[in-house]
Formats: sequence, C-alpha cells, structure tokens
Amino acid sequence: MITLENISTGEIVKGEELEYFVDDDTSIGEVYLDGDLIFQALDVIDDGQLEHAMKLDFTLTDIQVDIFSDFNQ
Repeated sequence: MITLENISTGEIVKGEELEYFVDDDTSIGEVYLDGDLIFQALDVIDDGQLEHAMKLDFTLTDIQVDIFSDFNQ
C-alpha cells in the first residue's frame, strides 16, 4: 500500500501501483495511482523529471510491502 499526501491541500491518496507517463509530443507528464490521475506537470522530458516535480507537491507518508505476494501465484 502506498500513501501519498498533497502538501498544499492535505489530501491523502492510497493505492497499490504508482505509474509515470510522459508524452514526448506535448511534454506533459502524468502520474497515476491505481489507474487514477493524481498529478500532472508541464515541460517534462523524462520519468525522473516528472518524479521530481511530483515530490514538490506530494509527500510519501507510508509504504507497505506485501512480503507474501510472491507466494500467492
């Protein structure tokens, strides 16, 4: 479980999978948590730059790793 808090609004979002997407044509970066858009940034060229921009707006408050997830397959 990943828990993120928006620094400016205090909104807390929780999910399992964090995905970064950068559109090379528009230079718009998007971050999705479990398929839901939670962050957008302009003038982004790669995932690292997008992750840095997101960390200016969000703080990671909790991450829990399921150590038994490999055994469920």
